[in-house]
Amino acid sequence: MSSGNAYQSITELAGLTLFKRFEGGAVYTQEHSGKYNVAIDESSIASLLPPEELEDMELIKVREFNSEQERLVYLASKYSDFT
Repeated sequence: MSSGNAYQSITELAGLTLFKRFEGGAVYTQEHSGKYNVAIDESSIASLLPPEELEDMELIKVREFNSEQERLVYLASKYSDFT
């Protein structure tokens, strides 16, 4: 598993499938360039914080996995209530 680049907006990522919504954001899955990604979007909190606090925050994170199975294990460990 590895982390991807920093993104300013979830719209910068193509081909996302909504996996789960949560208070403050959402989790998406994506298949891109032979990798199985999980995109975690916590950018909805941005409107609640002053700009100086946002400078060092990574509000959109992308985790990259080599297989769909690796991604499923990660999702199950982080979001154990998914079916």
